Amino acid sequence: MNKISHFVLDYYNKSVVSEIMKKYAMNEMEAANAFLTSQTHAMLENADMAMWEFSAYAILDIWESEQITGDPRNSIHLRSEL
Repeated sequence: MNKISHFVLDYYNKSVVSEIMKKYAMNEMEAANAFLTSQTHAMLENADMAMWEFSAYAILDIWESEQITGDPRNSIHLRSEL
């Protein structure tokens, strides 16, 4: 697995964690743990998946889909029928 640049990953981590904190009233540690341990984050780290092409808000939406359905691939951004 090729990993994305740590600079790019750092941007997404900060942006998505910040949005999780605001939207779900979590503290920074809770939000960071929720995102960094998710399948969404693992997929984001994988450069071969090219998820860095999505905005931070789209990554947040993918993470939310994972939280609701258990699988980030259920997100409208990743479904194959699009």
